[in-house]
Amino acid sequence: MRLAHDDPRLRYRGAVSLERGPGWTAPWRLPHREAALHLPEGGLGRAAMPSGVRVALRTDSTGLTCRYQADPAPKLNGPPEVARLDVLCEGRHTATVELQTHGRDAEFRVDGLGGRPGRLATVELWLPFYHQFRLCQVALDAGAAVERDGAEGRPRWIHYGSSISQGRGAASPSRAWTALVARRAGWELTSLALGAACQLQPMTARLMRDLPAELLTVCVGINIQALGSHNRDSLTSSLVGFVQTVREGHPTTPFAVMSSIVAPEREEVPGPSGMTMRECRAHIRRAVELLRAHGDTNLHYVHGPEVFGPSCTRLLLEPEGLDRLHPAPAGHPVFAARFLTTLRRAGCTPAGPARS
Repeated sequence: MRLAHDDPRLRYRGAVSLERGPGWTAPWRLPHREAALHLPEGGLGRAAMPSGVRVALRTDSTGLTCRYQADPAPKLNGPPEVARLDVLCEGRHTATVELQTHGRDAEFRVDGLGGRPGRLATVELWLPFYHQFRLCQVALDAGAAVERDGAEGRPRWIHYGSSISQGRGAASPSRAWTALVARRAGWELTSLALGAACQLQPMTARLMRDLPAELLTVCVGINIQALGSHNRDSLTSSLVGFVQTVREGHPTTPFAVMSSIVAPEREEVPGPSGMTMRECRAHIRRAVELLRAHGDTNLHYVHGPEVFGPSCTRLLLEPEGLDRLHPAPAGHPVFAARFLTTLRRAGCTPAGPARS
């Protein structure tokens, strides 16, 4: 039983668009045909890294073989990223596979899915978060039944962020902090988190405006401060404009704006625009306060260091001596638990199931 990459029974959950090539499908987290308009300064490759994307199907097969292509990760500060893919069956972790990243066809086999004839289970392939990936084929047991995953009704969550949210440092795709939040809360994740980006691009605001959602969150500040894309005079107004654009499509949807988590080397050190990380957070908080004062009571500010702060520096990926920014594998579950708790305490959770 072989399913081609474009078989309609395969569902690419969490993808914004699908690029089809000769014998493969690549899920993108931006509209791939206009990706250069979203990121004119570069970094398109990160939009083709399927962070939070799951290939889902329902089957009674006891195992599967996946043929794919994966590319190397970009050069990164700190420990390298290893390409991994998680296989989940009925929400339970079944296997983590280390992928080959030479860009040519490769395959892996996973057994023990727990299926049996006549009893279909939902199988999800959580794709790598820091490597470009192209699915070629999924093969199941001979005679296995297979259906398209029809799970509907889960609240749709859109999250916008930087490499901190893309998954940098996570043990595997389903254990990145955004994935853990979505799995624990029962939310349908679409991640717009892009490393080296997240600078309040207007095209991203338009995309969030137009995508369906019952919950909206953003985590901003780290790249704005590091790259100097906004200064003290422009950051608050830019964030106000970003939120207002999103609100054109989601006027009352619960919306959380989180400032960046602890960044020990940047807290008191000015970036190119002259702002320290502490100052950057103050401008982000000010934007949220202004919008709430003008009637947006479903908008909430989340202080990043209260979710992942100074007490968590031991859970950062980069060793001392480097610019420490990202949670390590042990830090992602801590981040996820505290983020979800903070949203619930603020009342910033989906009001109900997804609407068709």
